[in-house]
Amino acid sequence: MPNINDLKERMMIAERLQALRNAKGFTQKEMGKLMELSYHTYVKLENATHGLTIKNIKKVCKILGVSADIILFGKTGSTNINFDEYVQCAKLFSDSGINEIDTSVDLVKKLRDIKFSNSA
Repeated sequence: MPNINDLKERMMIAERLQALRNAKGFTQKEMGKLMELSYHTYVKLENATHGLTIKNIKKVCKILGVSADIILFGKTGSTNINFDEYVQCAKLFSDSGINEIDTSVDLVKKLRDIKFSNSA
């Protein structure tokens, strides 16, 4: 039987998993299907009655587009932004702001691929 600290940690991971899934707009049923799990098994992950395996952590990261740091520790390893700050920052962006960011990222990708030559 897991100790109380393990249960608390599992519950925190489950809460982050649920918040990230909701942020992406997936239902539990859709998420289970994407992870190749039954609906009931997926619900157990979000209820913290089952822990995430490494295989399932990888799937969650790929599906939700986040690093394992966010799911497991509630912060990113590179900047140490905690999960609550991550959520608060995400709430600051409007749809039009996100579209502007997407457009800028696309432009940067295109510019990165252009070969500049010195014609001097």
